Amino acid sequence: MVKHVVMWRYRDKKDIDTAREQLESLRNRVPSMLNIEVGVNILEDPSSYDLVLITEHENRETLDAYQDDPFHVEVKRVLGKLESDRVVVDFEI
Repeated sequence: MVKHVVMWRYRDKKDIDTAREQLESLRNRVPSMLNIEVGVNILEDPSSYDLVLITEHENRETLDAYQDDPFHVEVKRVLGKLESDRVVVDFEI
């Protein structure tokens, strides 16, 4: 199994809800994704990120399929316009 973790910071905190809704819209639309979790940060700290996405995939191939999925590509396009910073980690369990 592969976990895909992405965290974002936003210049305008009003964009966090829009981003969360966009990510939640992937639920049950991307066949190569086994599970999705979306969380808004509750910690007020300068080192914190505003939003986190955790998805699970059967293997690296299905993670690659997720990256190319049309629904995901559109969400990435929207989020890319809103973010100020982003970090990604993919790992096998």
